This record gives sequence, structure tokens and C-alpha cells, in this order.
Amino acid sequence: MMPNGTQEIHISKRKEEVWKFLQDINNWAPLITGYIEHEVISEEQFTWKFRADLGMLQKNIVLQVDITERTEPSKITFNLEGLNESLDGNGFFEMHEAADQTTDLTGYLDIKGKGMMGSMINTMMKNYVPQTVEELTKKVGEQSEYY
Repeated sequence: MMPNGTQEIHISKRKEEVWKFLQDINNWAPLITGYIEHEVISEEQFTWKFRADLGMLQKNIVLQVDITERTEPSKITFNLEGLNESLDGNGFFEMHEAADQTTDLTGYLDIKGKGMMGSMINTMMKNYVPQTVEELTKKVGEQSEYY
């Protein structure tokens, strides 16, 4: 079982305006719950450090994020690799134009534990990942409205 989640929201902005916000990693990386810091390595790669509340356990997680696809102005896809934990995964933000110059935004995140502790990590993250993608997608929507 891989912990994953999808969240779809409606934004009162045109797709191109939401894209301008999302294409800059510095705009959305700080919006993850528990954010500590991020470091941009290149336009296609950054490290993301945040504190994950996994119920009885709180952990600082450091992920390397590799942007694998930018389909302007509708989709950003990325891969995730744990730098301090045995994790990997992927995610995306995808936008579709809706009525009256508004946008439907979908956020998706899939993270799985690897190695000997993988199944235990996955069990702890089964609620955390869907909650995190829901909060992150909603914050991206809110912030892009003011961008």
C-alpha cells in the first residue's frame, strides 16, 4: 500500500495566472504543512525540508524534488526522493480551465517508504499524505488568488 492523496479545488483566477504562481518553486514550496526550509539547486530541482506529524511520531523529512515535466500552462510533475529517510514518490499539480475564467486545480502526492522499515512508514503515512496534499493544494489555491 502506497500512501497517496488527491485534492481538487476551484480557483477564481485564469489558468495562466495560476501557472505563473506555480512555475516558481519558491512560491509553493513554503506552503507545505510543517515547512522548515527549501533550497533551490536548479530550475528543475530543489530540496524540501519539513516537519511531518505522523501521529505518535514527529520527524523532520528532507526530500529531493526533481521537476520531471512542465506542460505550460497546465501541469507540473515531480519525483520525490528522501535524503534522510528511505522514501520515494511523485506528485503533480494540474490545472484545467473552468467556466468564467476560473481554474480547477488538482494536487496529487504519492510517497512510499522503502527498505526494512517501509511497511511501518507506509502505515504511519496513510493518513498524513492525503491530509498534506489537501492542505498544500488549498494553500496553493489561496496564495495564487493574491499573486
